[in-house]
Amino acid sequence: MANLTKTRTVFGFTSPRTIEKIIPEIQILIDSFSGQKWNTETQIAFFHELFKSEFYEGDKMPDNISLAARDRITRAPKALGFVDLKPKIALSDVGKQLLSGKRANEVITRQLLKFQLPSPYHKIPESRRFNIKPYLELLRLVKELGNISKTEIAIFFVQLTHYNKYNSVVAAIKKFRTDISEQRGNRKSFIDKIFTDEILKIYYKEIKANDLKTRESADASLTKFIRTKKSNHIDYADAFIRYLRATQLISFEKKTFRMIVAPSRVAEVDFVLKNVERKTKVFKTEAGFKKYLFSPTSLLLLTDDRKYLEKQLSKLSVKFDVYANVEVLKDLLEVTENKMISAVIQQAEVELKNYKEFDDIIEVFEKIQKKEIPDPPLYLEWNIWRAMVMINYAKRITGNFRLDLDGVPLNTALGNLPDIEAEYDGFKMIFEVTMSSGNKQYEMEGEPVARHFGKVQNNSAVPVYCLFVAPKISEGALAHFFNLNRMNTKAYGGKTRIVPMNLSQFILFITIAKDKSFNNSEILKSYFDSIILKNLSLDDETVWSQQIHDSIPVWVS
Repeated sequence: MANLTKTRTVFGFTSPRTIEKIIPEIQILIDSFSGQKWNTETQIAFFHELFKSEFYEGDKMPDNISLAARDRITRAPKALGFVDLKPKIALSDVGKQLLSGKRANEVITRQLLKFQLPSPYHKIPESRRFNIKPYLELLRLVKELGNISKTEIAIFFVQLTHYNKYNSVVAAIKKFRTDISEQRGNRKSFIDKIFTDEILKIYYKEIKANDLKTRESADASLTKFIRTKKSNHIDYADAFIRYLRATQLISFEKKTFRMIVAPSRVAEVDFVLKNVERKTKVFKTEAGFKKYLFSPTSLLLLTDDRKYLEKQLSKLSVKFDVYANVEVLKDLLEVTENKMISAVIQQAEVELKNYKEFDDIIEVFEKIQKKEIPDPPLYLEWNIWRAMVMINYAKRITGNFRLDLDGVPLNTALGNLPDIEAEYDGFKMIFEVTMSSGNKQYEMEGEPVARHFGKVQNNSAVPVYCLFVAPKISEGALAHFFNLNRMNTKAYGGKTRIVPMNLSQFILFITIAKDKSFNNSEILKSYFDSIILKNLSLDDETVWSQQIHDSIPVWVS
């Protein structure tokens, strides 16, 4: 049971930040440990299995392995009802639905809407007066306000600990927007001051009692306390956005990147807001709570309504058997929507040709660099895919991220796939992108990037190249790729051909392609061959990195 005795705000699940990542982790837990007790021994064994998996990000075992395992399983997987850990490890009925791979967004929606504070899993002192279904009220807030930003969630929404505070939170956000529009000074400083004022208000009792020690640091100063709480609130806001995004009920405005109700899901959102009870449910026993949480039918969505499904299929001119059951109709609608998404991607590719979207692509990169994007890793993948489609001379460029029905990025590539794959005349390329930096970049990306390269190269009759892009290339990652390119490694198909570029260099790379009217993929291959050749002859990685930097302005001769 989570210890929430000091909790003063609602919280999002920050581990993992993207809910889809729990799916393969639950599969490992169930495949190897179903029927066993969830204790220190199985926790350590589970994490070792997870660490060996091809989708695990990182190459460093945590210091406290059992704690890391609990962090992965007792937060989102247990709290959302996908697994039961007591008396023994078991997969719930909704967990079975999630692992089936069918309509994951629907399964996730159902469970997020059931999540409530307090609950038998999350005991909170009665004096805190929590009575909230956070994802339900955040969805309501997006609908009523029209849009919402991560900053507004971090400052105001997290204070919505009881549904009867909803109107005051709406009023606070509206006032915040008015005050910003009238602000003539430094906008960033103004917002930071408001954030600080709200933190001082929320944690007034802790501050008055001088209870300023945070788990992360021995520094017990007020300045450090405020900074830590702001960071926590921003992390929660980010997590709320990513998890709610997985329902596909919400999307992002294409220019402002503020969260909005997905245009294709308005009716579904209206149904949820009208029919899902706002008050938290009271359970006499944990067993009663589990029965509700684990059941696929204890909360109904609009997509459970046969008439709605028939109406949607008819609207899309899809023939269906009038005697088919609801699940068959759902399958048919899902297949149809996937075809529609493929058509959206094809249309996007057409619109990207001939640099029509060049200015927009550059603007998105700039916002990524300034961290003005709600899910930077996802948008970095998507925007690099757009940039390479724009350059135009590939037979095929596939982004392994997913889009929604409205053409907005939904989630990143799975851990066992390259982020982007491209096929040219006589060679292939993969693209790996990350927002991580420093040692974390090397730990998270070093082995997976090489493994993805090797997997593609070992199944290819033509040479493969990898372009690795990050806002900043870490020293560890640079050295790792420099040396891998010089060594024969059987698992990676021999010597790798991995070229690192920071985001500013990549922007210049595509700008040169546009300015020099790049029109021959052989030039691209020759350019990467020249970089790899220099890699093999130069003394160290820093000299090589400088050579890459110097070569970009003239890569299209």
